[in-house]
Amino acid sequence: MNSLSTIPWRINPVSILAAAISLIGAFLPWWGFDVSGISINQAHRWTIWNPPRFNTQVPGGAMVSWNFTISSVSVLVLVLVATALVVVGSLTLLRRYLLGGLVLSALAPVVYAVAINYVTMNYCLSPFCVSGPVGVESVSRVAGLSVAWGFQSGFYVFLAAVVVSVAGLIVNSRLVGGIVKSVTVRTPISTGPMTVSCSHCGSILQPQSKFCPNCGQARTMPTSTQ
Repeated sequence: MNSLSTIPWRINPVSILAAAISLIGAFLPWWGFDVSGISINQAHRWTIWNPPRFNTQVPGGAMVSWNFTISSVSVLVLVLVATALVVVGSLTLLRRYLLGGLVLSALAPVVYAVAINYVTMNYCLSPFCVSGPVGVESVSRVAGLSVAWGFQSGFYVFLAAVVVSVAGLIVNSRLVGGIVKSVTVRTPISTGPMTVSCSHCGSILQPQSKFCPNCGQARTMPTSTQ
């Protein structure tokens, strides 16, 4: 039998909420940097579906863009597959789908953070160089100019979705437990042979007896109603 039909149809609202938060996080910026100074104030933000693209004429620019694109697309695929698994698990209450979605959801920000760390530690993203996924640095060549970089709202919203997914897994166990307790299993009870007594003297008759051994009265056979 199809595994999707083995459990009564009920929705896990907490896991549905986790899937919704995941999708919201996927459309918000995950990483970026701010350049601020006396006469300049710039903000650069990137989502996992719109990775940064740098000038390929700058040494290392093509490699940086390639690394950002590959990592962002990989994380986006993880996010979408994880969200789909959580939705299926929410509608069917099957633990394996929710657990699979949770594992992929937890893996997505880790992969993204590792990719950001690799790129920032090995390449310069602009006239200044950042080091690591999060940090602040003053540009010595320009007085009053500083750069702050790090994870943005989408990254943290998605982390919140991972936490909600854990809560959804706990709620799912309780929902399934409640369904099991509410289902009443009825088993037929075998009563054995029916006892028959004589209609004249009340003596107990054997199932195969046609006459009462006590008084000799003919056994009255029950009539069936149509």
